[in-house]
Amino acid sequence: MKIGITYNLKDDLSPKAIIDSESYEEFDTPNTINAICDVLEKNGYETAKLGSDIDIVDKLKQEGIDFVFNIAEGHIGRNRESHIPSILEMLNIPYSGSDPLTLSLTLDKNMTKKIALQAGIPVPRYKIVQAICDLHGLESRLSYPLVTKPAWEGSSKGIYDSSKVFTKKELEISIKLLLDKYPNQPLLVEEYIEGREITVGVIGNNNPDILGLMEIVNKKTPGEDIFYSLETKRNWKELVEYKSPPDLDRVLNNHIRYRALTAFKEFGCRDIARIDFRISEKRNKLFMLEVNPLPGLSPEYADLTIMAKAQGISYEKLVLSILNHALSRYKNERGSLTHETI
Repeated sequence: MKIGITYNLKDDLSPKAIIDSESYEEFDTPNTINAICDVLEKNGYETAKLGSDIDIVDKLKQEGIDFVFNIAEGHIGRNRESHIPSILEMLNIPYSGSDPLTLSLTLDKNMTKKIALQAGIPVPRYKIVQAICDLHGLESRLSYPLVTKPAWEGSSKGIYDSSKVFTKKELEISIKLLLDKYPNQPLLVEEYIEGREITVGVIGNNNPDILGLMEIVNKKTPGEDIFYSLETKRNWKELVEYKSPPDLDRVLNNHIRYRALTAFKEFGCRDIARIDFRISEKRNKLFMLEVNPLPGLSPEYADLTIMAKAQGISYEKLVLSILNHALSRYKNERGSLTHETI
């Protein structure tokens, strides 16, 4: 079987795009692509590095691809993560991960919240803002501290240390900054949940399993709340400690697992996803922040990889398990799997 890898590389960005230092946050490094290829080739698969440029259709045909391992983030628009899967479906080529609809819905934070609420999953109270005038009356509905963020971005793009605001003046300054930086998409203002941040890995399909739970802990001042901003993520070695499994009582642990599995199913996730929560300090109440059906797979620093290693799951087994779950969905007859899934 020949497996193509679709992806976006930081190295492929134009000099103009690199000027905006956030442009590459979601994209991968060659180390990640090479690591995935190494795992697949070690286990008997032929691989082809396809990228995700405009000539992807020609590459797919020229290479004679049987299956695609997709980690492409896309370039432009609210539906960018769905571009490659849409092409693959049009060409009837099987691929790993969630389908175009799920990828588009979960990238849009407003739609994510609407679906979560419909499914009975609590989310922080919020308001969509498209202009400064939309802030009128906001303080009567939401309580400080608040967080400002772009509605269609991932990897903490547009979420800075200054995005956590405590006053109307700070809110207006933050919104003006984001309106200038992200003029073509709505902004989200939501209540900040003081407390603990937990991310959950979910793997599988019809009967998905919890890969693990991991807490993002304040390394410099343990026990204090941590705001997982872009600056914090970039300086994670200094500022963040990852604790997996986290210290949770049995009831809360089970509750988080149940909510994560519910979200995975409600959003139609496939094969793998990572779901982020906050636990309020005051009432120990759980709030879902995001669903990420295209989690990073860097062998060094991706949350999912760190979580898996903490559970004793090697990088090789993680990648093969994602592949196996995907292949099982298609009941693929062109190759057999002998490796174990998680």
